[in-house]
Amino acid sequence: MKKLLIVSLGAMLASTPAFAADSDSEAFDINASVAETCTMEGISDVDLGTLSINTTAGSGALLINNTSADETSPFWVSCNESNRMLIDADLGVLKNQTRTLASGDDSGFKDTINYSVYALNYLNSGAGPEHNSAQGSIGQNTTRGAIHRQVELRARVRANENQDARPLAGTYEDTVTVTVTTI
Repeated sequence: MKKLLIVSLGAMLASTPAFAADSDSEAFDINASVAETCTMEGISDVDLGTLSINTTAGSGALLINNTSADETSPFWVSCNESNRMLIDADLGVLKNQTRTLASGDDSGFKDTINYSVYALNYLNSGAGPEHNSAQGSIGQNTTRGAIHRQVELRARVRANENQDARPLAGTYEDTVTVTVTTI
């Protein structure tokens, strides 16, 4: 019986597992990235309508009146990084698409109209980027921080920028491109 008990006790010790540590842990990182991006939505054509000209006979006849046209068009700008805006005009002036100056026209007429277009609230303060036919570009490519807002794009024709000549009758047009770039 003693032999059997010793053999049983030996078998039991041989089959008992070794005691492990109380716990174990490993650390790991979780990584992700977000690509730089700028998007715009809702930019639409701007129709300044029929410009107001002086129809009273005399030395000021047919000149553009005061602020003849002023139209604002909202669009969304979203950039998740510092960025800048460029407003670029193809011709730089509104060009008559219906008629050009002809040899029989009196001097003092023109087939172009100066205009300006600018982003009112793109920057947090100060003048936003602007294309201006008469005064040149202002605030182009000014760096600003990340943005997500509706920006007001304003186009206008002013009398004081068109005193050089009387516009010919017709439809005037220019193409403007707005570019927003991360930096």
